[in-house]
Amino acid sequence: MKTKTQTTLLASLVAALFAGQAMALEIYNDKGWSLDISGSVNAFYTTSKADNGERSSQIENGLLPGYFNITAATKQKGFDVKGVIGIWPGIDSDSPALQSATAGVGKSTVDARTNYLSFGNDKIGTFKFGRDIGLFQSNAILNDMTLIGVGGGAGLARNINTTLGGIGAGYIYAEFQPQITYTTPDYNGFHASLGVFDNKDVDSSGTTGSHPGYQGLAEYGFKSNAVAGKAWLGFVNQHFDKLARDNATGFELGAKADIGNIGLMAQGFTGKGIGDTILFAGGTDAAGDNRRSNGYLAQATYKIDDLKLGVSYGESRTKATSAEGSGYINRVAGTTLGAYYSLTPNLTLVGELNRRQDKVSDVDTDSVSVGAILFF
Repeated sequence: MKTKTQTTLLASLVAALFAGQAMALEIYNDKGWSLDISGSVNAFYTTSKADNGERSSQIENGLLPGYFNITAATKQKGFDVKGVIGIWPGIDSDSPALQSATAGVGKSTVDARTNYLSFGNDKIGTFKFGRDIGLFQSNAILNDMTLIGVGGGAGLARNINTTLGGIGAGYIYAEFQPQITYTTPDYNGFHASLGVFDNKDVDSSGTTGSHPGYQGLAEYGFKSNAVAGKAWLGFVNQHFDKLARDNATGFELGAKADIGNIGLMAQGFTGKGIGDTILFAGGTDAAGDNRRSNGYLAQATYKIDDLKLGVSYGESRTKATSAEGSGYINRVAGTTLGAYYSLTPNLTLVGELNRRQDKVSDVDTDSVSVGAILFF
């Protein structure tokens, strides 16, 4: 099939762009069925210091936890049929009570992020049913150079088993969400996806309402002798009975291009009620009125043999409603200088300098991270 699921894109983009070619290990092939496994393992030493005096030094996961995907695939009656189940374990303790004790006392958490089936072909496109990464803002995180590193949020992995990368300082986390999604066939580089998504808890009350959410993504890929890349346009919409304005809606626009050894990427989002870090979180005031938010991320990389050097800058902000006054409820900028060295086709050594600037509280946090990530 010419269409790809977002999880396939995640594995291929991360491994191919940063650590050589992605490698799925086929462990079974009989009676028309194949069974493949693929995965990743990483760990980083991070140390950070904030203007307010807070310090942190840890051994932790980066923006990615580990993952282990099992894919069963076959072709039946002209349809490519596939099932994927993935577990995404971290290396940090899942018990906040044990954070002050030795890390070995606790146990690492396991996040079952992927669990879906898909079917389709080159003529009709692909249908996906289950849990996978969302459409809205997925290209932002998949093309973030810190996806195989740490980015912002060093020190958070002890609590959530990942750092933030550019999340909350350039883009919204796409999340792995229950969905039914259709992706068109490829038409000379163009394809589009449209999905119905499980409704989300907008105010942490535990009740989500009766309306599903909708996300869409259109992409156009291009390639010539000198330039290769793609451009995309996406949207998200969720109706909430509890909101004074009912609907939360957002849009995104982005593009990336590789010109010889130079890689460029820029993307941005805007919306009302969608928040700026976790989708819909912080998107409304106490009365249920939508806050407007926007953000952007710009990135440039340069490759010298097996070494890739990169710089990125992004910012996310949420404006106060009229009832809350003027200014911003949240405004965070992030800067990363990164070096990514492919020691082997599947093993990458990573070093990063990161700064997060909270422009509301006027607190800057600087961090240094070094580590390694393996894909198989």
